[in-house]
Amino acid sequence: MEIAAGERVKSCTVITCPPNATMGSLHDRMPVILDERDWPMWLGEEPATEDELTALLVPCPDERLSIWPVHRKVGNVRNDGRELAEPVVNQPSLPGM
Repeated sequence: MEIAAGERVKSCTVITCPPNATMGSLHDRMPVILDERDWPMWLGEEPATEDELTALLVPCPDERLSIWPVHRKVGNVRNDGRELAEPVVNQPSLPGM
């Protein structure tokens, strides 16, 4: 894809970090989840040094996350819908759940 000089490109990046204890039972990394009070600094609305921004790239506190078992259909990209995020019962649990 060619981009003309000065053209704005809408994009998104997911920055990951090592997992906290909650996520660590499921995966070896997790997305960085910024505290709302840090949004202005991250978005450049408040001044920040590179070291201050780098210090934000850490796992969020465990108590900010909740995990629950979901249907196996979640693992197939052809499936879509809000119901896929609903907790399920009578399905073998994953470690840590």
